[in-house]
Parts: sequence; structure tokens; C-alpha cells
Amino acid sequence: MIDGITIELTDFDISLWTNHSKLKFNVLTSVDTGELIGSQKAYYNGLEFIIEPKGKVKIKGSIHKYYNDGLHNGDRFTFDDFTKAVSQLSEFGVVPEQAILRGFEIGLNLDTSNSKIDTKIFLDSILYCKGVERSDMEISGKAGYGYRFKTANTTYKFYDKMEQSCLQSEMLRIETKFTKMRAVENYGILTLSDLLNKEKLSKLIKDKYLKFIDETIFFEWDQIKTTRKLPVKYKSIFKDLRNPDWWIKDDRCRKERNKNKKLLETLINKYAKRNIKTILKDLILLELQAFSRTKKGDRYTEFESLQSWIESNSKNATKKKTDTPCIVWCDSTDQGEVKKEKRYCEVCGKEITDQRKGSKYCSDNRKCRDKAYNLKISEKRKTKRLKQEKEITKIIKEIGSQLQLVRTTNPKNKRNHPKGKTMRKTSIVVSAHGRKRYFHGSAARYFIKEFEKKTETKDINPKNKLKTA
Repeated sequence: MIDGITIELTDFDISLWTNHSKLKFNVLTSVDTGELIGSQKAYYNGLEFIIEPKGKVKIKGSIHKYYNDGLHNGDRFTFDDFTKAVSQLSEFGVVPEQAILRGFEIGLNLDTSNSKIDTKIFLDSILYCKGVERSDMEISGKAGYGYRFKTANTTYKFYDKMEQSCLQSEMLRIETKFTKMRAVENYGILTLSDLLNKEKLSKLIKDKYLKFIDETIFFEWDQIKTTRKLPVKYKSIFKDLRNPDWWIKDDRCRKERNKNKKLLETLINKYAKRNIKTILKDLILLELQAFSRTKKGDRYTEFESLQSWIESNSKNATKKKTDTPCIVWCDSTDQGEVKKEKRYCEVCGKEITDQRKGSKYCSDNRKCRDKAYNLKISEKRKTKRLKQEKEITKIIKEIGSQLQLVRTTNPKNKRNHPKGKTMRKTSIVVSAHGRKRYFHGSAARYFIKEFEKKTETKDINPKNKLKTA
């Protein structure tokens, strides 16, 4: 969940960097005098190492990408992963207690590929956030892939992670970036070690991340296209409520603004087929549970400050039942009618109010239930594949010059292609330091692809190019 960081190191010996084999520093020099101009900078696995002229030493960049060997930051980044990444920084002399935070980001990558609501719909539904005008985020020089809401100390972002990181599946990124540390000074977060404190971090996530999502107003235009079904007394105000410019120009007090927000959400819950904010909270809930889970088990009690939000949103983001008498909001034409609370399929969004209590998916077929199950299975496969690819990249990088690679195809191991073609499973045997490693299928094809890239750039001795057996 922690991604971008900017830290300043104190009591630091600069020679640890200047003599480090993995850091190659560049600096501008004057043509006339040869004098160094500006800061010395080195880049390694998604992080920028900076030595300023006055002696300050800083690290900027994505610690998530650093954990993935600089490849990407588009997968899940748990608290355990963050802890490992911080420990890996000790290679460059980073002591968490002496690393002062100058800015950092917290955010989640939400997989929207199986929610029946794509990333663009989520982005287009944002009406209001923190009372500031939104600005477009550019990705690869093109606008329209996300929005940024910038306040005095914090920047809030919603954008298409698939487009930014060239991923294979739909991914929505929601992020809170602290540009000035006074935004978090009340939480006692001053150094990198404070982000390793689960109590401080969970309280920060709840107040500065989850709360801002609760306060953000979402409205899906297609769900209530006209005011025909609305009560007469709300038709006029509804035209303003669904207009994003109206919320920005509105100079009413916070109490009045919250009243209008609650009215709009009430109308959405009653007259729209689905509530996009509820679906978004469900996606966030799944990621939060994965973020806070440790290898010791499936309990999340170490992040106590997140429990209230997780528990209150665990059933389609609805409030817990109480013994308080229920007051049903309705217009004058249907007084006395108590309407059932609408429920929707967690996968396709279809209304399932008439199904038995506790149903999560459509009962007319197993399609949605199977999709939910397959999502869990694909997540496990994705994690396994990324781990294997990281291992392959490490082998090629560290012992590439001594690598002997043999590609084999077992003629007996055949399978039928959907188009009627005969296929053979690709396998490779890697020999290094007298030890043999075997890779099969997609892992073998990935190894061959990366190996050939290195060979073309002359990072590996051409004599050790791929042999066919």
C-alpha cells in the first residue's frame, strides 16, 4: 500500500554510495571550468539516489517498484512486502530510524476486470472530492486516463493503472499523496521506521485514505438518466446534485454540503439499479484484507484501527443492524409501504433482492459464483508467476556470463490446439555452477525471451547463446 517515498538520510557516510558497485552517479559539469553543477544522481530499480551540493542525501521513487526489481508496481504490495523492501534498503546504508520522511504515498491497486464495471466508469462517476477542481492526469502524453485533486498538503488521485503500467487486466488505482509532512504530523509519523508501526499506519489509512473515499461523491449517470421516477419535490435539486460544477461553485457550509451529499446518496440507493460507491468499497475491502494479512494466519487484529471499517463494510458495505426502530424514507405516494433493501450480485451487479437472505451471487446459474472462485485462483497463479519471473530475471542478471541454456522439446508430450494443430510443451534446462534447473511451459518461454534480450544487448557472452536439443 505504501508506494512513492521521499526520504532524507541523517548521519550518513556518502562514501557508502559513491563506492557502491550498483550506483553509477551522473552530474552536470561546466565545460569551461569543469566545476560540478547541481546534484549527483543515480538510478537503481525504481529509486533515485541523490547527493546534493550542500551535502544532503535523499532517496526518491517507488519502493513498490524497487521490491519488484524495478520492473513494475502494478501488483499487490502487502505490509509484509513493504517490511522486506525497507530491510533491503540496508544494502545502501539506510537506517529506518535515521531516514526522515519528506513525502510519501499510500494507495491500492483495485482489480476491476471481474466487477462488470470497468475502470473508465469508475473514473467518470466522480462528482466531487475535497472541494477542489479536478485536473486531468496524463499518461504517455495523453489525457483522460485519470484525475487529480490537489489540496494544500495532499493530492488525491484516481487513475487507470492498466494504461500506466501496461498491465493485462483492468486495474483502478486510488492514491493519497502527502506532499507536505504537516499533513501527518498529528500521527507521529516522522521517519521511515514510523511507517513500520502498524498502529500508526492503520490509523493513518483509516483517517486519510478510507475517510476521503467515504467523503467523495460518486454518481453513475446512466443509472438515473431522467428525473421521471423521482418525487416532484426533488426533481429540481437533483439536476444540480448530479452536476460536478455545482459542487465546486457551491459556497455553502460543510453541514449544508453533507446534507446535499446524503440526499443524493439516498436517491441513488432508492432509484438506481446499483450503487457504484458500494461496489468500490467492496473492492477496497478485499485489498485491505490482503494488505493486512500476515503469513502467521488470516487474522487482521494487528491492524486494529482498520477493523471498524472492515467490519462495517464486510457485507456489501452496509451498516450493521441495530434494535433501533427502522424509519423508511419514502415519498407521499407510497406512504405505509416498506420496501425491501435492494441487494446486488457482487460480480455482475444484477439485482438479487428476491433471492434468499445472505446470497452474494446470481442463483439462476453458476456463472457469477464461478467467476468469484476463479478470481481467487487466478490471483494465486499470478503471484506464483511473478515470483518465478523474478527468480528467472535474477538468474540471468547474476550469472549470465556463466550461463548455459539448452532448449528441449519432448516429442511424446503433445496436446491438442483448439484450432486442430498439434502442440508440444516447451521446456528448458539451465546449467550454472554445475547445477541444473528445469523450467517448463510459460516459465520456459519467459526465460528464453529474457535470455535473448540480454544476448542482443551483449550483456551475456555470445558463445552462450541458446542451444537447441
